[in-house]
Amino acid sequence: MFIQPRQEDEDPVDPRAILREGTVLAVDLDAGTVEVETGEVRSAPIRFSTGRAGDTRIWSPPSVGEQVLLLCPEGDLERAICIGAIPQDSFPPAGNSLTELILFADGAQLSYDPEGHHLELALPDNATLAIRSTGGVSIDVGSAELAITGNVTIEGDLEITGAIRADGDVIGAGVSLENHLHGEVASGQSQSGPPA
Repeated sequence: MFIQPRQEDEDPVDPRAILREGTVLAVDLDAGTVEVETGEVRSAPIRFSTGRAGDTRIWSPPSVGEQVLLLCPEGDLERAICIGAIPQDSFPPAGNSLTELILFADGAQLSYDPEGHHLELALPDNATLAIRSTGGVSIDVGSAELAITGNVTIEGDLEITGAIRADGDVIGAGVSLENHLHGEVASGQSQSGPPA
């Protein structure tokens, strides 16, 4: 089995061309098919392969302009399946190291560096991220630190084991910890009693 070089007068049925290179011309997302140009021949809508298609399913359709590899049983383009993608100048490789990387069209990327043991999800400006789990979410960083930059809103009760430290004011039920006043307390050296 070999890749038949593309010819200008490509034959739609060529027993020698079991594998063909082509370029995606159209994508039908509803049907899960693509139309591919190989040589000067345009295929009918054909299926594209995926990593899984059973109980677990993966959806990552090809892009228009993507260079792909076609598997053509007995060289028949009408029975072809788009089985893989080939990097090219328009869509070069996403990386050049051992880091595993998924790069999306808007610049979002998911990467893992097995040498540095670092997993990173990077989203473009104004992108959103949602985690939905009715059974609970657990984050365990051991003795390390979990750092959050930005404002945090929690809708629900908060229970903490350990101390709470705040550089700014703390407001509870509309009462400021820094600026609230106690009534019926004598001025001077007197001190109020413990919290009631």
